[in-house]
Amino acid sequence: MKVKLTLLLVLLLFVGLNNNANAGIPFLQLSKNESILLNKDAWKFYFGHTYEDICKDKSLVGQDVLLPDSWKKHGCPAKGYGTYILKFRHDLPLNELVTLHLLTIGSNFDLFINGTKFNSVGKFSVDANKAISDFKPGLHSFEIVKDTVEIVLQVSNYEYRTGGIWFPPSIGKHNAVELNYLKAIFLDSFLCGALLIMFVYFLAFYFVKKDQKTSLMFAILCLFAAIRIATTGEVLFRQMGVSLPWEILVKLEYLSIAMMLLFGYLYLINFFSLDANKKIARFIIIIQSILGLFYIFAPVSISSEIIPYFLIFCTFVLAYILVLIIQLFIQKRALVYYVGGTFIFVFIAAINDALYSQLLINSYYILPLGVFVFALVQAIAITRLFSTAFKEVENLSAELLYTNKHQQEIILDRTSMLNAQAGELMRSNKIKDKVFSIIAHDLRTPINSLGTVLHWVAEDDLSLEDTKKSLASIGKNVDTLNLTLENLLNWSLNQLNDVKSESELIDLRTPLQEIAELFKVPFEEKSVHFQSFLTTRAAVYMDKNHLNLLLRNLISNALKFSNIGGTIEVAAINYEHNYTLVSIKDNGVGMNAAAMAKVFSTEEHLTTYGTNNEKGTGLGLLLCKEYIEKSSGKIWIESEIGKGTIVFFTLPNFPI
Repeated sequence: MKVKLTLLLVLLLFVGLNNNANAGIPFLQLSKNESILLNKDAWKFYFGHTYEDICKDKSLVGQDVLLPDSWKKHGCPAKGYGTYILKFRHDLPLNELVTLHLLTIGSNFDLFINGTKFNSVGKFSVDANKAISDFKPGLHSFEIVKDTVEIVLQVSNYEYRTGGIWFPPSIGKHNAVELNYLKAIFLDSFLCGALLIMFVYFLAFYFVKKDQKTSLMFAILCLFAAIRIATTGEVLFRQMGVSLPWEILVKLEYLSIAMMLLFGYLYLINFFSLDANKKIARFIIIIQSILGLFYIFAPVSISSEIIPYFLIFCTFVLAYILVLIIQLFIQKRALVYYVGGTFIFVFIAAINDALYSQLLINSYYILPLGVFVFALVQAIAITRLFSTAFKEVENLSAELLYTNKHQQEIILDRTSMLNAQAGELMRSNKIKDKVFSIIAHDLRTPINSLGTVLHWVAEDDLSLEDTKKSLASIGKNVDTLNLTLENLLNWSLNQLNDVKSESELIDLRTPLQEIAELFKVPFEEKSVHFQSFLTTRAAVYMDKNHLNLLLRNLISNALKFSNIGGTIEVAAINYEHNYTLVSIKDNGVGMNAAAMAKVFSTEEHLTTYGTNNEKGTGLGLLLCKEYIEKSSGKIWIESEIGKGTIVFFTLPNFPI
């Protein structure tokens, strides 16, 4: 009886001691299928000590800290090293997979889980000469092996203005954390992709109509906004495997801030043709340009120290822009609610991000989303502005026709002149209608697909595999959009008689080799074999850029209508002594006589889906025909349904 009583007392003592040992360790309910932020006060921080130091010297006492955290808040030097430790209990069974999500940490770290070194970003060192900085957010998965977990982050910083854990980590079951991570990656990818599409589109619009500087300023603004998104948050450049040096990554982030503010201001004054104060405008442009150059050439250790002061300057510039917008509201200028309203939204987002980046408030980075909303609304505003301009052209055309009808008998010379002008306006309207038709039916498709897939992901309708497939599909859409925009731009310039060509003697083998390399991936995806029979020199006299676009379009068409495992053959022979006859042959689906009659027609918009559902605009062959005929050549097609198509064209061997 005494033995049993003794054993019971020992057991109770053991349980009591064990409970006392765990009394100060927080408990996390990880069994919930959600991601938990590790931003409580259970973290211990030891400045100037490594994890090894802490393990050896049990007398060391850490500071209680909250994340996000900066060393400066604790009176520590900006440069140096320290260790963060978090211990917690949980309710998960053994061998359960848990994932830790870490964002940017300044500026390198080693991760330890339960006493074992688990991962590193950059190179941690107590020696400033041996440390290597890097930013690489990501997931770190490990299995539960006991009822408590210890997470250790030893961080060193010798190049940035302050060190520390700038964003609170999150932890949870693998599927929950991974899903949140993929959503963040997809959102950033969507925002970047949409901004880059707007950059390409409005830059192309500027080259078509160079007197519209508004579209140029807006295009550049979209570009730097995309760079800003790709260098912050989940750091898309790292997620895509882009091996940019750490210094370049940080410099791009800084440069994007300066250039977004500069081109946002220039866009505003150009859009409304503001008679802004010239001294203030010159001051903003000079300071922002100098800062942009400074961020490019100065080392990060110096430029990062300027950021807090630069953000104050940005606040004053944004305040000045806000004053201009209020004046526009008072004047009730056209489209001010589109432009001004979103400027105010961006202003609020920028102030939030500036305060958050300095760890003055506990918030989120919302400027990327704010910039995207701004860019989207501005795109609508610019489109409305240009649509109004085109409508005025149409009204002017109608007025001219009316005047011609009633003055025909009075002034014959005037009538002739007005008829010529009316014809030119009608031709411009046809070009405009075709351009808008292509924009409406072909350029919106990639953006719509982006929106659709984003909605699916937001609703948790897609698996990881489906998400990857959707991203690959979006990439193909963007590639197609690239060629579409180039064809559209060149065709528009050609129709407006604004094409400048410099013909030269070119060996066809050189551009063919470059294009074969360009289409290498699409050929492999469709298992199409590309073969060139040009073993000897085949010279043609043509503008180099026109020839490249001609060959790209023809080979792209051949690939589009080739079956999987098909063959594309290119050959050239001397033709009538003074010409070279080139043939591009595929063994694809072919076309009937009615389709062949339409491919070179300016009156009908023929567009056909390829064998893999590829989409085109119908402009490619039309553009090829115009370029070849301007070079004194000819083009024709021979085709048979089910057997394939051969495109023939001739080009001179010397100036004609």
